[in-house]
Amino acid sequence: MLKNLTVFAYDAADFLKVVAKKGTESDITIYHRKDGEDVFTFISPFRFPDKVSSLTDSIFPADAAVVNADNMNRDFGEVIVALDLMGVRRGFFLVNDPDRIDQVKKIVSGTSLKDFGYFSGNPMELVPELHKLKHVPRYDRPMILVDHFFKVKSVGTVALGFVLGGYVEKHQDMICSYIDKQVQVRSIQVQDEDQERAESGVRVGLALKNIDSDELERGMFLSDRPFTYLKDFQGKLEISKFSKLQDGDVQEIFVSDNMRYQRGMYSKGQASLEKPVVRVKDSLVVSTPNKVPRIFGRIMVS
Repeated sequence: MLKNLTVFAYDAADFLKVVAKKGTESDITIYHRKDGEDVFTFISPFRFPDKVSSLTDSIFPADAAVVNADNMNRDFGEVIVALDLMGVRRGFFLVNDPDRIDQVKKIVSGTSLKDFGYFSGNPMELVPELHKLKHVPRYDRPMILVDHFFKVKSVGTVALGFVLGGYVEKHQDMICSYIDKQVQVRSIQVQDEDQERAESGVRVGLALKNIDSDELERGMFLSDRPFTYLKDFQGKLEISKFSKLQDGDVQEIFVSDNMRYQRGMYSKGQASLEKPVVRVKDSLVVSTPNKVPRIFGRIMVS
């Protein structure tokens, strides 16, 4: 059975060039590596720092992270904030200068990144360490997150995405979030090979029946059950220790979670979004384009 690990990779072009093969590229770039039964999917934020959503979209599906710590600038700081708020706990810092390690440790102390490892040397020497990390399903039901989609002649609509929980089977009926439409899985591909079933942790290509590609959006989920949504809701705002914002300073927000980027307003524990977002967990990471770091906190949904 194929096993998959999804890894967020920041400023790691030299590492990726050695260990993986480039696949889909848009504002995020996806790379693949297959070692026997182990398949690694690396996601890099191609349009960051220009687009903060490129960063958060790359992080959300990730099980772990590989972060270059040689350039400790403002962008590096924003990556640390985003990884912490999105709860990434496993990974490695690429550090060529040993004297920099203590500096990085001080920065990430008290964050979800405090137990990251530190690595220098040949990129291939890190691969065995990544083999030790295993995907942990986020949901106890089928949940597939769509990141890219297109139409293929003689095949129809194809959606690419990550199985974040449960499994998906050929001919399975699924519900597509946001449009709440029932679709059917015509066929499944993993690493360009046809499969009858794909387990949690795998990046898949799904040929879908009863939906056109122009109905799909990044951040849609496919599941076997109906979805609930958040639009006007109560929640406690938790501001990152790296942000200078105070609770009273926050009015306009941009939900930057679940591979979505959605504008809204927040005041005194009440959030109101222009469009609903699917509720797949009990927090939403939020950002603002007008402050540094742009990713500044998360709303814990009541």
